[in-house]
Amino acid sequence: MRCVLLRKRLLLRRIRSRRTSGTSSKAQLELAKDKEVNELCQKLATAAGRDEFEYEFYVVLDDKLNAFALPGGKVFVNAGVIGKANSEAELAGLLGHELSHSFQLITEGTLTASLTQFIPYIGGLLRDITTLSYSRNMERQADALGTRLLASTDYASDGLYNLMITLKKQEEEKLRDNPPTWLASHPLPKVRVSYLQELITTTEYDLYAYEGIEHHKAIQTKVGQLLKEHKAQQEKKGDLRNFDELSP
Repeated sequence: MRCVLLRKRLLLRRIRSRRTSGTSSKAQLELAKDKEVNELCQKLATAAGRDEFEYEFYVVLDDKLNAFALPGGKVFVNAGVIGKANSEAELAGLLGHELSHSFQLITEGTLTASLTQFIPYIGGLLRDITTLSYSRNMERQADALGTRLLASTDYASDGLYNLMITLKKQEEEKLRDNPPTWLASHPLPKVRVSYLQELITTTEYDLYAYEGIEHHKAIQTKVGQLLKEHKAQQEKKGDLRNFDELSP
């Protein structure tokens, strides 16, 4: 925990420096707000019963498999992980997990909480924040609360578990040298998967509740189009920059 706090102090200094220096917003991650994703997140937030926060939910237009949180109800999910999830229940499990982390981070004190005021100025530093790993105990708590939020919002309670299995297969079969970013900052030992499996089988949580497969496909299509358009814009900007460099 002390290591995490020290890294956050360094991040805060860099963020303040970037804010005062007027760094261009070109370096920022491209964020979008999606109606369906926001409604899903708001449902989870209501179930959490933490109405003291101003919740904000963003889709990051990046195809990497990642999601992360800032203190006090700020959750970011990459378009890539929305595309990889097989159902709305899996996506809800991931978002519930990250929402849990945003509650955990606020308890670390005003230092961590102060990061939230710099969201418009963070830019590329968001990538640094995503690498702040959580302890085993924090992961266990977030898994438990995330699963409870799933069950209390009438989603199939194994949504998070199923998504983690999917991501684990990605790590083992295809990305041994470059595992999904979410797994890098969210350690996934076998004991943690076993804990989730035990949790959903020993409680009265419903494994056969709503999965939302068809609705999730609609979300994937919409977010996938946003990502495609963003990539096209970036490629166009790159072509223009190359043209300017070649011009006499």
